[in-house]
Amino acid sequence: MGIAAKACFDAVRAHCLAKDGAVEESPWGHVVWKVKGKMFAVGSENEARVTLKSNPARQSALILHPNIEAAAYVGRFGWVTVTIPDQETLDLTLELIDEAYASIK
Repeated sequence: MGIAAKACFDAVRAHCLAKDGAVEESPWGHVVWKVKGKMFAVGSENEARVTLKSNPARQSALILHPNIEAAAYVGRFGWVTVTIPDQETLDLTLELIDEAYASIK
């Protein structure tokens, strides 16, 4: 079953902001979540997509998932973009947010 873009974004936002020290900014028309001044996730309101910090080794495994691709512009650094069509992918995204946050924290 599909998930509405707003509900998806709201879940991602809540998960990111629940992290200790996380802040939200909107520098280029996108919503950016940071900790210690470094980005760990980027999204856009009303979109069921999120771009997440990863590393090149992990990225090569993640992009095998049909809803995950190397991120535009920052993919060469290991970042990935997840398109979230359903609850299963949202759950995976929340786990990847945890990994992205932990890589900075």
